[in-house]
Amino acid sequence: AAWLPSHLCANRHKDLQSASLAVLFFRWAMPTACRILSRRATAVVSRTRHKSSIIAPASSPSAPPPGFPRLPLLGSLPWFSNLSLPDGSSVQSLDEQHESWAEGTRRHGPVWRVGIPGLGKGISGDLTLCADPREFVKVLQAEGKYPYGAIQLQWPFIVWATKHGRTVGKLFTRSEDWRHIRHGMQKSILPPAAAAGYAAIIGTTGREVVLNAPLWDDAGSFMSRASFDLFAGLALGRRIRASDPRPGASLPEDERFCVDTIEALDLLPDVIQDLPSIAMSSLGLESPMMKRYFRAVSGALDYAEAQVREMLARLDAAEPLSTAEEASYLASTVRTQRAAAAAGAADALTDDEIVASVSVALVASVNTTSSIATWVLAHLACEPEVQQRLREEVAAALQQHAGSLAAVIEEELPYLKAVVRETHRLTPALVISSVKEVDADIDLAGHRIPAGSLVALENHSLQAEAASDHPRPRRRGCPSRRSSHEITREQSTLC
Repeated sequence: AAWLPSHLCANRHKDLQSASLAVLFFRWAMPTACRILSRRATAVVSRTRHKSSIIAPASSPSAPPPGFPRLPLLGSLPWFSNLSLPDGSSVQSLDEQHESWAEGTRRHGPVWRVGIPGLGKGISGDLTLCADPREFVKVLQAEGKYPYGAIQLQWPFIVWATKHGRTVGKLFTRSEDWRHIRHGMQKSILPPAAAAGYAAIIGTTGREVVLNAPLWDDAGSFMSRASFDLFAGLALGRRIRASDPRPGASLPEDERFCVDTIEALDLLPDVIQDLPSIAMSSLGLESPMMKRYFRAVSGALDYAEAQVREMLARLDAAEPLSTAEEASYLASTVRTQRAAAAAGAADALTDDEIVASVSVALVASVNTTSSIATWVLAHLACEPEVQQRLREEVAAALQQHAGSLAAVIEEELPYLKAVVRETHRLTPALVISSVKEVDADIDLAGHRIPAGSLVALENHSLQAEAASDHPRPRRRGCPSRRSSHEITREQSTLC
């Protein structure tokens, strides 16, 4: 009894040793777990399959998917939190997800199940993984009019938005509100004409940001702040200068905005899977980690919304805007939606919905951008010949356009695109790129998936398989695919 709680989740969930959860665990969860384990004893046998089995039918039609055992509250963490790989190494699954999800597919085949509390459904966090994109089409076809996405998995934010009655909470529902706001948001950011408007902002901000890189020892922190600067410029047409660490470079309130945003984004995945937070939230209580997250997200979104409303007031007063502000996503959205409202369109966004959509886009877009940019640096540091070829392409384009980075962005730059896409393939920003809730019973590779199940596309196995035929030797000191933002100054300055 003294060994189990500390052993099962020693590193990530130390709060599990609290008395209340221990009592709950041993009085209720353990007897249930024993019954589950006894029924599933034969399913725990380790399987070894070649990666070519990623796309293969299951041998038993309509059988439940194989996978890791699942316990109430703990899910599959006792088995999945630390996996042994075929080469003899081990992987911490919740922190090194590129390898762990692929290992699950290697062991269990193209469709399998795991329990991740806070991420999956129910008391054991049930989640089905599908590594065959052809089979995953069935999931997309069974999700109904209102698609389910990873945004619905962010239950701590939903709790915060509901508690504070924020309009932004509509974006996290699976309803007509979600569909309405998303359609309105996309009109000013996805069309090529809209992108052409803010490309110049990204170019100008990008040049300033790059000059700050030598001032940082930590590439991960620099990339987070650089991404923040880029999105602040895109969304608001403002220069936050969060990536400049020199005293007085940014306004104190802008610096606080950046710190709160990055802290909220960093805390979110931990809160989602934190067992004490899950248990306390179900009782209407807040764990210490949740309180930290709520404080950070409140600070970030309060400031973001204030900035958006300030510009709305300036637009209403017909005050002149800077060139960057005129080209910003916010100004474009306001013009588009107000023109639609004037034309009598029933689906035009209200000012409150514009504030919510722009604010959440500004706050939520930082991590995915910084993650992929950091991985680009990591891969380039390990491939100097690729780095040199990329440098030559960009330098030639800059020379052709008299040093205009904005003009270079509009060039084809095929090798730059290839580097970014190869980075996405090897180390995608989101290991699970799509999560859906099926509205009807479906069959995946011969396995029965009941209605209401969460199914995620496990894309890393298929993307990494192409590289396995042509392995490249790792250079000494280069980060592996599992080290993400942990790039040293020496490695990052190679780029």
